[in-house]
Amino acid sequence: MRAIIYLPQDGAAREVPVREALEGRRNAGALLWLDCGHLGEDDMALLSEEFGFHELALEDAFKHHEQRPKVEEYDDHFFLVMHSLSARPQGQSLTFERSELDLFAGAGYVVTVHPGEVPELETVWTDSLKRPSLMSNGSDRLTYHLLDRVVDNYLEAVDRIEDVIDYLEDRAVDEKASEEGIREIFGFKRELIRFRKTSGPLRDAIGELTSLDFPVVSAETMPYLRDVYDHLIRLADMLDTYRDILGGALDVHLAAVSNRLNEIMKRLTLVATVFMPLTFITGFFGMNFLELPFSSALWFWGSLVVMALTAFWMVDYFRRNHWL
Repeated sequence: MRAIIYLPQDGAAREVPVREALEGRRNAGALLWLDCGHLGEDDMALLSEEFGFHELALEDAFKHHEQRPKVEEYDDHFFLVMHSLSARPQGQSLTFERSELDLFAGAGYVVTVHPGEVPELETVWTDSLKRPSLMSNGSDRLTYHLLDRVVDNYLEAVDRIEDVIDYLEDRAVDEKASEEGIREIFGFKRELIRFRKTSGPLRDAIGELTSLDFPVVSAETMPYLRDVYDHLIRLADMLDTYRDILGGALDVHLAAVSNRLNEIMKRLTLVATVFMPLTFITGFFGMNFLELPFSSALWFWGSLVVMALTAFWMVDYFRRNHWL
């Protein structure tokens, strides 16, 4: 557990011990940012006693991870669940790793809880120490900075998605592509669905923050939150578009595989058709009966000529009809 305290009389934000920060937040205009990682029952009791958080919200923050993004309003604060997203290379594709970030915001304080590393939080934490102005406008504005950094990371991931989409589209029409190509397309489509499930509910949560009357959120912060909301709407549209493109690429791939199979079957059928009359002739004259007609050597060579001409005529017929 660590803490930053902003005191308006000093005009600076300092990282201090937790107990000192809890005492300092009682100063007029002070803003406390308390960041928590893996905590125990004693830490939960401290937060409940100091801030009056509801036991169900604390249970969600410290015990129930991988929650759906949401916002819950209480008397003097709100509880927000969001997810950090990291795009990791996986061959030519990408995989998205999520890390939950829970946030309590009230008058004069912000408490963040996360079981794993959240790079966006570390960025805002460092910036707050370097630029105290990030904490000079209250807890709602600090919440905005965290949300904005998380959503900006979503948009950066989308830029990398475009390259993967181009690669998978090329794979879809590649003649050498096999079941591996289908697995790649299906796998990345699942990753996009996970991305959509991460960003979509967060958009709804921010929509509630901007549309409902939360006492912690000031009118000055509303335009900033609406800007984040607009980014998430655009992100949702882009993800839906990419998912449709992947669906189209999958259809193209399956159509290409089907066409190749049809070509193979057509060629095998033509070969079988060419050999069908030849098989009849050789089978007829190969029967073990006496006094077969045309049993002289002359007819033997004549039958070979007939078979050759028949095969040649059939191949020529197939070519003239563009079957070969």
